Amino acid sequence: MSHYRGGADFEREVRHHLEAEGYEVIRSAGSKGKADLVAFKLGEFLVVQCKRNGICPPAERIEVQRLASLIPGAIPLVATRPGITFKRLTGPGPKDWAPWVADRVEENQ
Repeated sequence: MSHYRGGADFEREVRHHLEAEGYEVIRSAGSKGKADLVAFKLGEFLVVQCKRNGICPPAERIEVQRLASLIPGAIPLVATRPGITFKRLTGPGPKDWAPWVADRVEENQ
């Protein structure tokens, strides 16, 4: 499997995960920049960079945070493995993050 293919597959996996949590998701196929996914549902907007290995270079972290700052309350995230886990970016450094979990979808909705 090519590096590109593996990354694209992971982006689709993250997309399906968020859709299962009730988000509408837009994927930027073949993106080399700002965000791989944007996701939203009532009262919540996510800007997501997908990294299978968990390593998000400083310039990409800063750009995801900058993009999220354009939308009041948007959450800048990095999606990674194992499984699908999310890191909420809190600053420019590699240790500037906190775990993040999607709100659960109510079964009766």
